[in-house]
Amino acid sequence: MIARSVIPLLMGCACLASQGCTYRAWYEGFQARQRNECYKNTSQSEIQKCLDSVNGMTYDQYRKSREDLNKQSE
Repeated sequence: MIARSVIPLLMGCACLASQGCTYRAWYEGFQARQRNECYKNTSQSEIQKCLDSVNGMTYDQYRKSREDLNKQSE
């Protein structure tokens, strides 16, 4: 009986602990989707410009930029 109540609690803790990784995965997923869109361009120079734009910001840079914006709006 106790095991049944502990399992959901442990799963909830695991979800909360991994939330930072989840945000990173979402960001990287969106980047991958954007990269795929870049390859739909017709010229190599357009593809490269698009890829440079997508790859221009890492997740850590994005997170810091977002935190800075949140601080400014407070």
